[in-house]
This record gives sequence, C-alpha cells and structure tokens, in this order.
Amino acid sequence: MDEARYEEIVASLRRDGGRVTATRKAVVRALLDSDDHHLTAAAVTGAVRDLDPEFQESTVYRTLDRLAELGIVEHIHIGSGAAVYHLSDADHRHHHLVCDRCGRVVEVPPGLLDSVARRVERDHGFVLDAGHFALSGTCAACRSRGR
Repeated sequence: MDEARYEEIVASLRRDGGRVTATRKAVVRALLDSDDHHLTAAAVTGAVRDLDPEFQESTVYRTLDRLAELGIVEHIHIGSGAAVYHLSDADHRHHHLVCDRCGRVVEVPPGLLDSVARRVERDHGFVLDAGHFALSGTCAACRSRGR
C-alpha cells in the first residue's frame, strides 16, 4: 500500500471535517490495496471483512458515500452492473469507455469530451457530468474478432 497516499487521504478527511474512524481507515486501505482501482461496494466489503468478519456491508456504503461527498472517492456507473468506486486523483482524471461485449474498461483523458460538453451546454443549457457514467460501445479487440 502507498502509505504516503493513505496519510494524505486521512489528513484530507480530518481537514474536511470528516471523522477518521476505523471503518473509514479500513475502506481507504481496501481501495489502496486493490490491484483493480475500480471496485464495487461488495468488493470493498469483502476486502474489509478479510480483516474484520463482523464488518457490516451498510457501513461500507455509508463510508463510500461520505468519502464521495468529501471528494476522496468517485463513483461511476459502468454498464448495467453495480456502481464502482475509485480514489480521486487530480493527477489522473479520466473518463471510462466500457465494451458491451467483453466488459473491458478503457480509461481516456478527460479532455476527450470537452467539445461535446461545451456543445451540450451551448445548445441545451445543460452542464454535462461525463465522469459519472461510462460510455458504452465495442472495443477494438471484439470488433476485430467479429463478436
């Protein structure tokens, strides 16, 4: 685990008025320790239960919601499955593309959708939050296999 990142997140929790409880620490550790930085709440619960089998799933949801309110984690909807959570990182902002066929998730730079967001706002007066949802389609590998 990246101990410096962990301490940075805990300091951010304190600075933003968030309580630094054992539960919140365990959830942050689970997010940092994961090989996949896009985790469902169920996956976070499983990781925390490895440390504390009595841990309640509802506590994970409340903790993830609070961390999202504080801007420490972001949640996105990838396809029709459960929302996934990942730690916010100003240096690694990105959008997500998800393949409808194989489920592969591709991260793309945030600027990719800037012109679309400007046009939507100009033409419809609507401010787009493109980071909250993934764009679905077919990846190059599935297209080349004729799936």
